[in-house]
Amino acid sequence: MSRGIVLTSLLVVAFLAGSAMAETAGRESLYMRRLAQSIDLPLSSPLFAVPKGKNAAQQVHLTQGDYDGKAVIVTWVTPSHAASEVHYGIKKGVYLWKAKGATTQYTYYNYTSGYIHHVTLSNLQYNKKYYYKVGTGKYAREFWFVTPPAHGLDTPYTFGLIGDLGQTYDSAATLEHYLQSYG
Repeated sequence: MSRGIVLTSLLVVAFLAGSAMAETAGRESLYMRRLAQSIDLPLSSPLFAVPKGKNAAQQVHLTQGDYDGKAVIVTWVTPSHAASEVHYGIKKGVYLWKAKGATTQYTYYNYTSGYIHHVTLSNLQYNKKYYYKVGTGKYAREFWFVTPPAHGLDTPYTFGLIGDLGQTYDSAATLEHYLQSYG
């Protein structure tokens, strides 16, 4: 490919990126990972530690559960079968509501996954902090999230997106930056 075509392509990409940013009037982080080859974290890293307790919830994460932002899907994995329930409320440690969901498991060649739980929390209020717990008894784990603001033409909406994070020292730095940036 000629140098002129490469330069023209880069200018078009830069123009489109600039247009998209101006159009959304958003802001992006200036954070960039280093370009050098990443070094894998050792399996003994505390970042890979399995939560303590019998059948404790692992890999807990959230997904927006509807188009309006009034639902959240809580997903987690347990090594043994357990109830797919989430207890939640608007005050830390006080769970006024309970939602039930489904459990799945898959096999791929000689690998069988843990039990994957999916529970949808519906009819949430906009711009509200919710506390939730997964698991039962003394090994239950508590987390929180904030729902998005009510939608409108000029409503700001802050979110973060990380794809294929990996398991390296750079991954850990990227995740820490993400947590500090309130994405």
